[in-house]
Amino acid sequence: MEGVNDLQFGRVLAVDDDPHVLRVLARMLRRFARETLTAASCDEGLEKLNGGGIDLLVVDVHLGERHGVELARAAAHLHPAPAVVAVTGAASPEDGLHLGRAGVATLLEKPFTLEHLRSALAQLEPPQPVELEAVIRRLVGVRPMPEVLDTVRRSMVREALARSGETNSHAAGMLGIRRQHLSKIIERGKV
Repeated sequence: MEGVNDLQFGRVLAVDDDPHVLRVLARMLRRFARETLTAASCDEGLEKLNGGGIDLLVVDVHLGERHGVELARAAAHLHPAPAVVAVTGAASPEDGLHLGRAGVATLLEKPFTLEHLRSALAQLEPPQPVELEAVIRRLVGVRPMPEVLDTVRRSMVREALARSGETNSHAAGMLGIRRQHLSKIIERGKV
């Protein structure tokens, strides 16, 4: 079994409408993430998910009148898309089908232990940093000009700093680069 420090996510979002379960789930997830966000409803979860920078979404299947598949679908449309783990006390076969189609990687049945969660997370693909130059080449269609790359990098750094509350460590994690590299970019006045 892998150790706690072997499973590292940047930002994790836990969504459950039961306050007690949400507290316990968040406490468990803190062992695997630099930052753990929580949401007690589908709407709150969508707001935080759309705020960006989420590497892992752990969502309850039944969120009051709403369904966790809504969040899973929203997560699938993000770039890069976070890994999604669903948790449930009782899921029907139809729930499993909808969750699978929405890109849910794993379904954990409540109650589950830290070891069950660790095992589920170990099966996930680690988040991959976005290869900016490859994305630009696909969009532009030819080898990009240095000015295009520079403009896009500055824009990404400004956005990451804004979303992270101006903290270099968090912004660097969102960008998939080391904090020292981000500091050098900022020092050179490229932002």
